[in-house]
Amino acid sequence: MTNFTKKIIAKLLKPVINQCPILLAYIVWIGWSSLLQNPFYRWFVIVLHAYMIAVFVEWSKSKVVKYLLYIIIFILFLIEATLEACYDLAISPSTLLLLVETNTNETKEFFLNLTKLSAFWLTIGWAAVTVWLVWFAEHYRSRIATYLKRTYPYRILSLVLPLWLAVGIGCSWCYVKLFQSQSTDDVSEWNQHMRYPSDAVTRVAIALFDTHIANREMDEAISHAQVILTTKNTANNDSLRVIFVIGESFIHQHSPLYGYPLNTTPFLLSEQARGHLVAFTDAVSPYNLTTHVIRNMISCNSIGRGERWSQKPPLTAVFRASGYKVEMFDNQKDFHLATTFSFALNTFLYHPRMIELCYDETNDRVFDYDGKLIEYYSRYPHIAGTHKLTVFHLMGQHAQAENRYPQTDKRFCRFTADSLSWRHESWLTQSKRQEIAYYDNATLYNDYVIQQITLLYPKEPTVLVYLSDHGEEIYDYRNSIGRSGGNDLEKMLNYQYGVPLMVWCNDRYIESNPGIMERLNEVKNRPFMIDNICQLLFHLAGLTNQPYYKSQRDVFSIDYQCGTRILNDKYDYDKIRNEKK
Repeated sequence: MTNFTKKIIAKLLKPVINQCPILLAYIVWIGWSSLLQNPFYRWFVIVLHAYMIAVFVEWSKSKVVKYLLYIIIFILFLIEATLEACYDLAISPSTLLLLVETNTNETKEFFLNLTKLSAFWLTIGWAAVTVWLVWFAEHYRSRIATYLKRTYPYRILSLVLPLWLAVGIGCSWCYVKLFQSQSTDDVSEWNQHMRYPSDAVTRVAIALFDTHIANREMDEAISHAQVILTTKNTANNDSLRVIFVIGESFIHQHSPLYGYPLNTTPFLLSEQARGHLVAFTDAVSPYNLTTHVIRNMISCNSIGRGERWSQKPPLTAVFRASGYKVEMFDNQKDFHLATTFSFALNTFLYHPRMIELCYDETNDRVFDYDGKLIEYYSRYPHIAGTHKLTVFHLMGQHAQAENRYPQTDKRFCRFTADSLSWRHESWLTQSKRQEIAYYDNATLYNDYVIQQITLLYPKEPTVLVYLSDHGEEIYDYRNSIGRSGGNDLEKMLNYQYGVPLMVWCNDRYIESNPGIMERLNEVKNRPFMIDNICQLLFHLAGLTNQPYYKSQRDVFSIDYQCGTRILNDKYDYDKIRNEKK
C-alpha cells in the first residue's frame, strides 16, 4: 500500500475513530427499522449516512453542533419508534397530514390516549436505555478511539470502510429516482417498487417532497375549477335543495341499518321504515384518511379510471356553474391556512381562490358539537336561490367519541358498558366496553344531527345524501381501536373502509320525482366506491346534461359499471372478499 493510499484511508477513518459514538447512535436510532427489514441493501446506505454525520461533526469541531445532532436524531427515533410500536405506522405524508389537521384539543386527546398504552412506556424505557448507552460511549470516547487505532481493528476498518462507502454511494441512486417523480402517484409507485431505506430521515425526505408535489397538484386543481365557470347552466326551473352530509369515522356496523343489535340510529331506522330513506349496503371509501378521501370525493375524478383529484374540478364548482347556490358548513374547518403543508385538506377546501370559485357561503366559526353547527346554520342569513347545494362536514364519531356529544344531555347517554354485556371476548374489559358505549352514544347523537338537518327545508323539495369519509375500529373483532393494519385483511378493510351511504328524500322531492324510492331500493345493493359520489349527486340534482356527468359511474343509472375497487392504492377489495369466501 503506497503512502498516498495510506493517507487517504487515514483521512477516511479519522471521523469513524474520533466520532464513533454518534456514528453508532445514528445507525441504531435512525437505521433500526431499515436494518431489520432489508439488511444487505439498506445497511450500506444507512452506514453512509452515519459516516456523513460523523464527518460533519469532526469537521465542525463544535460540541453544540454534535449535541444538536444528537437531539434531532433521538427525536426522530422516538417519533418513529412510538408510531411503530403503538399504531403500526411510520413517518409519512399521511402522518404529517394528521399532524397538520389536528387541532389543540385533538392533540391533547392524542397524548392522553398515548399514555394509556403499555407499548408507549416500553418504547420510552427502550429509548432511555439507548440514551444511557450513548452517554456511556461518549464518556469513554477517547478509549474507544485508542482501541480502534490498534493494528487489527484499524486494518479491518481500512479494508471494509472504503468498499462499504462505495457500495452505499451506488445504492443511493434510489434517491435520484425519488426526486425525478412528477406526481404524488409517482412517489407512491416509488414507495412500492424501490428497495429504498425506510429510516426516519428518508421518510421525512419523502414526506416533504411529496407535499411539494401535492402543492403543485393543487394549483392544477384550481385551474380546472376556473375552467368550469364557462359551463352552461343546466339546472331546471323548479326549486330544489340538495344536501350533502359528510360524516366522520362512522363504522356502519354500529347502526341497526346494517345489523347492529343496539338502536344507535332511531331516526334513520324510522325513516327507512317510512319509505323515505334507502341505505346502500356495499359502499367503500378509497382511503381511511380524511384528506385523501375528501379530495377525491369533492373532485369529479374517478380513482378506478386512473384519474387524479387534481385533474378534475370540484363538484361544488360544477354545481355553482350550473346555477346552484353552494354552501359549505364545515365543523372541521381550520382557519389557519398558512400551514407548511398546503396540500392538507382544509387548505385545499378553503384556498382563497377555491372559496371564490366554489362557494357562495361558508361558516365563520366551528362548534364543540355538530348539533350546534346546524343550529348556527338555521339562523344564518342565507343568500336566496331557487337551487341550493349545502355541504355539511361533521365531526361525527371522530376519535375520543365521548367528546363528540353533550354528556350533560341524558338523551345522548343511552348506552353504557352494561349495554355491551352481550359481548364476551376475553380481551374486552369493562373499560373497553365503556369506550364502545361512548362511540355508540356519539352515533346516536349523529343520528339526531341528521334529523335536525332534514328539518331545515320543510316546504321545498329536498334530497339528502349522507356518507362517512371512512370507517374505524372500536374493539369490534380484535383488541384494537382506530385505524391500524392487521392480519385479518378482509375484516380490517370492511371496518376501516366500508362506509354507510344513505339517500333521504322528503315528501316534496318524492312527489316531484315519481318512482325515485323504488329505483333507489333497486340499486342499493350495487357495489360502489365513494370517489364517484358526485355522479349520484348530479343525477339527484338534475344535472345529467353537464359535461362532467358520467352515467357509467352513477350508481343510480342503468349504465352503471362499478369497476375495480382499489383501496389505499393497493388492496383489490372485491378480490380479497371473494378469496375470503
